[in-house]
Amino acid sequence: MDLLELGIAAARAKNRAEARMYLEGATLEDPTNEQAFLWLSFVLDEPKLAMRCLERVLELDPDNQQAKRGLEWLRSKKGTGELLPQRLTDAEMETALQSLRHPDERVVVKAIRRLGEAGDARAVDPLIKLLSSTKSKAVQSQARTALIAIGTPSVDPVQRLLLNETNLEVATQLAAVLARVHSMAALTACREVTEQARHPAARYAMVLNLTASVHGEAALGIVRNYVEDAGQDQRARAAILMAIGQAIKGKTLDANQGVRFLMDIQADPHLKASLGSAALTAMGVSSQPSVLRYLLEATGDRDTQRRVVAVDAVARFTPPQTALLEKLARSPDPVVRKRANQILDQLQAKK
Repeated sequence: MDLLELGIAAARAKNRAEARMYLEGATLEDPTNEQAFLWLSFVLDEPKLAMRCLERVLELDPDNQQAKRGLEWLRSKKGTGELLPQRLTDAEMETALQSLRHPDERVVVKAIRRLGEAGDARAVDPLIKLLSSTKSKAVQSQARTALIAIGTPSVDPVQRLLLNETNLEVATQLAAVLARVHSMAALTACREVTEQARHPAARYAMVLNLTASVHGEAALGIVRNYVEDAGQDQRARAAILMAIGQAIKGKTLDANQGVRFLMDIQADPHLKASLGSAALTAMGVSSQPSVLRYLLEATGDRDTQRRVVAVDAVARFTPPQTALLEKLARSPDPVVRKRANQILDQLQAKK
């Protein structure tokens, strides 16, 4: 999941330590990400470090007015309060909105960034329209990030669209905004979309984004309700469990919360065996050392299919758990032994 989006959401919610963690990660991941450096400057406590971030922004974009104003503010001994984005004038807003229709994608992206940096609610509807209509991945990413940066004013318009959206791609883009705006209004909207959206695509997109959101355990509660709902598509519910594993592995979901969630799902006797198997596999995808003992125990289960799934889950680890697979390849259980040897042969063939 996008570290910049998570960092902006945390900054808007005034969770400075969390924002720093995500934004520093974003700058390390992409040293040319000017927005990451800009937002990082907002949440750093050390003025000199904030100035370095703003200077880096200007190296990447010499015309960035927010960075120029930020440096001026930091250099002034009269500066008080927080270093935050400034509201656009009516003329600046009109210029930026007109630029959203420019044929040059670079101009469009620059305008979106300016709107997001300013955090102006007047940009919400035009940005949502752009996000819902563009095919450009770069423009989608920037528009989504800008809406998250604007925050709560984005919630109601996005929710209204999602409740009736039928296109999975569009729904996924819109749902990402609600999942990363850090406010009670956004969390409520996430729940209502999951429960009330007319089309399954919108419900699935919302839950998928909640597997790695800023809403923490509250988001997992909504995800749990979806997974337990027999009225939802079985494949979609299994895919959500795999997404939980990926989110844990990618560190966009707290590992303890995520692993506990998967363990509860796979142990629930009221759910279909296929969902329990998906949860078991997702544990392997998570690559958390804490689940290895659990998976090893599952290789001794009475159910043959569950034993095979447990071996496959071990094989999902990154890096591969070769030593454990070799141990399983010597198991007295012929089913476990056969599957472990097949996986080891496959790993050897890839070398």
